[in-house]
Amino acid sequence: MATAEQRRAFREALQQALDDARMSARGLARALGMSPASVSKWVREKTTPAPDTVARAEKLLAVESGTLSRPLGYVVIDEPGDSRASSVTKAAKSDPRLGPREQAVLLAVYRELVRQYARAGGKPVEPGD
Repeated sequence: MATAEQRRAFREALQQALDDARMSARGLARALGMSPASVSKWVREKTTPAPDTVARAEKLLAVESGTLSRPLGYVVIDEPGDSRASSVTKAAKSDPRLGPREQAVLLAVYRELVRQYARAGGKPVEPGD
């Protein structure tokens, strides 16, 4: 069971990830296939998600592995070959020439391209598609 401090740290990390992704808690719940009430409880520091749910949320929010799980004390096991999102996030956040707004725009464009690619069945998306 998570401590109050862990729940607070998780909430802060989750809120930052949601803000960066320009996603609402309700949108995250929908993407995870969960009820909005469940995610609301995380935001209100009432409960915490299971480790597998946290890992899925990290991928959906395109944050580095461990961003949401470490505050809860979960052990992070990186999957080889799946570092694209964290690499883009790291690059955007580490470039001193980009402010918070520019970082958010870059990450939003990346997420949209990933969604389009997935909708196209893993085939490159041509302009105008």
